[in-house]
Amino acid sequence: MEKLADLRQHEVFGVFPDIQLSKLSEITEKRVYRKHEPIYKQGDRAKHLFLMRKGLVDLRDTKSGDLEGISVETLGPGQVFGIASLMKPHEHSLTAECLEDSEVLAIEANSLLEICRQEPDLGHWFMMTIAHLYFERYQLCRKRLFGPG
Repeated sequence: MEKLADLRQHEVFGVFPDIQLSKLSEITEKRVYRKHEPIYKQGDRAKHLFLMRKGLVDLRDTKSGDLEGISVETLGPGQVFGIASLMKPHEHSLTAECLEDSEVLAIEANSLLEICRQEPDLGHWFMMTIAHLYFERYQLCRKRLFGPG
């Protein structure tokens, strides 16, 4: 029930009709991670889309050879990440590491995509919303790197 409520309240999933939300909650698993624990590592196969419930997660580029990597973005409650699970080659381009004890909802990506295939209008809206969220993140990242303007 908790998963269903979290999904229903989120802008990305809130448009799903109740029957699809129910299916979505069935393919969603609550996971708990400790501070400094990775949710996934750069290069791992991407199988889940994640929704932050509690805590903070740092997305970092670790292929630079630096042990710590370069922090790209920090995400908190309500934010979605793991979009690589929805696109080929289904490989994470960053490492997601918890900055504090965290709780996420892990949504099985192949099943989510199947729900979207069965309901093309819903799938279109879902992917447009995801694209919009990630474009906003891209713009924020550019501002941090290059300043306003």
